Amino acid sequence: MFDNMKDINPTILSAVLAVFVAIIRVIYDREETSFIRVLLEAILCGTLAVCAGSAITALGLNQDWTLFMGGMIGFIGSQSIRTYADLFLRRKSNGK
Repeated sequence: MFDNMKDINPTILSAVLAVFVAIIRVIYDREETSFIRVLLEAILCGTLAVCAGSAITALGLNQDWTLFMGGMIGFIGSQSIRTYADLFLRRKSNGK
């Protein structure tokens, strides 16, 4: 069963991992009660994981990092990543 997983693109595995971790995190933390919002959070985390996988490939890093990033993105969540990104961009724009 797991032998076939070696043939799957690591970026796809990363996105799937981010989706599952995000669903589990949201349900466990009871952040959202609406099925649609849980689904949207999971989709956003999966999309961010695909973007991170593309960045890892572009940077020439080992593809095994994509699974780590997918898990971390699902664990942290899209709202926290957006908050950190906004903070980072504000600091960079004020530093010029």
